[in-house]
Amino acid sequence: MNRKHVLWLLVVVFFAFSALPASGAEKLYKIAVLPFDDGSIQDRWWDDGSWDVGKGIADEFVTEFLNTKKFRLIEREQIDKVISEQDFGESGRVDARTAAKIGKILGVDFLVMGRVTEFSLKSTGVSGLSLKKGIGLGVKSTNAIVAIDARLVEATTAEIIASVTGKGDKRSTNLSVAVEWEAIAFGSDEFRATNLGKATREAVASAAKKLADNAYGSGRGPSQPSKLSGVVAYASGNKVIINIGSSSGAKQDMVFVVRRVLEVVKDPETEEVIDEVTEAVAEIKVTEVKDKSATCTVLTKLNGDLTTKVGDKVEQK
Repeated sequence: MNRKHVLWLLVVVFFAFSALPASGAEKLYKIAVLPFDDGSIQDRWWDDGSWDVGKGIADEFVTEFLNTKKFRLIEREQIDKVISEQDFGESGRVDARTAAKIGKILGVDFLVMGRVTEFSLKSTGVSGLSLKKGIGLGVKSTNAIVAIDARLVEATTAEIIASVTGKGDKRSTNLSVAVEWEAIAFGSDEFRATNLGKATREAVASAAKKLADNAYGSGRGPSQPSKLSGVVAYASGNKVIINIGSSSGAKQDMVFVVRRVLEVVKDPETEEVIDEVTEAVAEIKVTEVKDKSATCTVLTKLNGDLTTKVGDKVEQK
C-alpha cells in the first residue's frame, strides 16, 4: 500500500469515528431547574404582572446548562405540571425538604433552585426618536444589577451539594436604546440586548458554571439513573397497567417488581411515616407504553398468597 492510500485510509477512519455518538453521552447528569424565588427583591419596579422573574431566571439557567453540553434538562412544562400537582403548603415553592419527592417524580439526579436577590435598573434620560414599538433612541444613563443565590440539590436525598452566587453589573451612559419595559418580553432578543438583559446573562452564567463545576468536580461522576416507581392502576389476571408512561421514562421490556404495603411504620413521637413493611407480589414486564401508562404482563408470581391489585407499588428492577 503506497503512502497516498495510507493517508486516504486514515482520513476515512477519522471521519468514521467522528460520526459516532460520544460514548459518555448517556452518562450526563439529568437535572431540573425549578422556578427561582423572587420574593427577596426589594424594588419591584417592573411589577405590573407582565413578568415572572423567577421563571425567567430559571429559563436562562436552562439555556446556560444546555450550552455546556454536560447535562440533560427536563422541560419546564413538565416541571410546572409536577409542582402544580403537589401540595407544598402556603408558600407554593419547593425547598430542599420537598426536593427528594420532586426529584423522584421527575427521575432526575439534581435539582437547581434558588432566589433572585437583586434585579435593579436605575435609568435617567429622555427617550427621543421612536424606532419601533417599545423601543426609542435617546440619551440614556443606565445601571443594571442582577444578583442570584443558587443551590444544587441531590434529588433523591435532598442534600445540598453546592450553594453559589452569581452577579451581573452593566453600566452605560451614551446615545443608546431606551426601552419601554412593558412592551418587552423577559428573555426575548430585545431584552437580552439591554443592560438588564446583559447583567442577567452574566449573573446566570457565573452561577451556572459554579454549579456545573461542583456537580462534576472532586472526582464526582453521574449517579446511576433513578429507578422508576409508581403504582398499579389496573389489574386483571396476567394483565397489569401501571401509572408510569413514556413521559416518565418507561420503555418496552422494562421489568418492575410489584410490592404490597403490609404496614406503615411511624415515629412514635412525631407520628411521621418513617418506613413501610412490604411484601413482593410479582414481577411484571412492560409490553406497551403510552404517555402516562404502561401495560404489563405478569412474568413471575413471588407470593402464592397475594395477587396484584390496584394501589400496589411498583419499582423498576
